[in-house]
Amino acid sequence: MEATLRFVRRVVIVFVDDSGPSTIAALRRARSLRPTTVRAVHFVIDGQHSERLRADWPPDPRVPLQFVDCPGRSLAGCAVDLIRHEAELPGAEVTVILPRHSIAAPMGRTGLGLPDGMAGQIAQELGQVPDVAVMIIAPPGAASWSPGRSGPS
Repeated sequence: MEATLRFVRRVVIVFVDDSGPSTIAALRRARSLRPTTVRAVHFVIDGQHSERLRADWPPDPRVPLQFVDCPGRSLAGCAVDLIRHEAELPGAEVTVILPRHSIAAPMGRTGLGLPDGMAGQIAQELGQVPDVAVMIIAPPGAASWSPGRSGPS
């Protein structure tokens, strides 16, 4: 019996809300996984913030930034929809990297730039999608946390 590779495409998607140190660390980690494809994805909830991010990009010119509209929906729901679609493609192995920021987002902003709370919620929901691995990358100098562990290391 001949063994066949189950996965032929290794896709790493980094969810981003800014172009700061956490995002840069997450993009470095993404490339270190030797993927077939690396993409940065920003969920558009605030148009002005998204335009500033577009102007500040690229912290890594080798990684394209994709904007996904998410009006009136939860970030976790938008993330699960996007990743489920990617993971359902034949031969896809998907890793999602969530940069964890060391400070909370400005009042009134909802985004992935929240400390463990939002990133942890998204990671928990994405952990239910088959053939998907999730990592939360802490800012440089901070400890990281992964779903399934009891807390920051």
